[in-house]
Amino acid sequence: MSSRPLAALASVVLTGLGLLVLLPDCASACSCASLGSQQVQTKQALSYSAAVFSGEVVDVGEGPPIRMMGSRLPSSRATLQISEVWKGPEQGTLEVSTPVSGSACGYPFKEGQEYLVYADGRKGLKVDLCSETKLLSKAGADLTVLAKGEKPKEGGDASPTHRAAFRSARW
Repeated sequence: MSSRPLAALASVVLTGLGLLVLLPDCASACSCASLGSQQVQTKQALSYSAAVFSGEVVDVGEGPPIRMMGSRLPSSRATLQISEVWKGPEQGTLEVSTPVSGSACGYPFKEGQEYLVYADGRKGLKVDLCSETKLLSKAGADLTVLAKGEKPKEGGDASPTHRAAFRSARW
């Protein structure tokens, strides 16, 4: 009969240890702000992004370290065969980097999938979960807005302060 209280205590201790192991990952989870309707979000994302294009991922590999909040984080690199460009370099292929960790807002590109990509970056294109990047098959509303050809004015309104207000997780 004395083994029963011991089993209960062991269960409580193991549950507590499990929570301690999981909580740091949960506490640092990616968090993104959502502003306005889909049409407003698409127009803002177009304006704030360095590049907006659609394409198929032809390769995913290790990318260069990304600076984020004073740290250098590992990243993955996705190479896309471009099918359409709304903003940014018009090339046959483009590479984008994203943090490896989902808690650092890394985007999970998969080889063979087609995406609508909203990329940021001054030194190389970067994508995160807070961008409007999505599978092309789920981008119908975005494509409707983009098809209207409402491109941002030269320079857009993507000042660093305004841009920081748009996304809560930046690199």
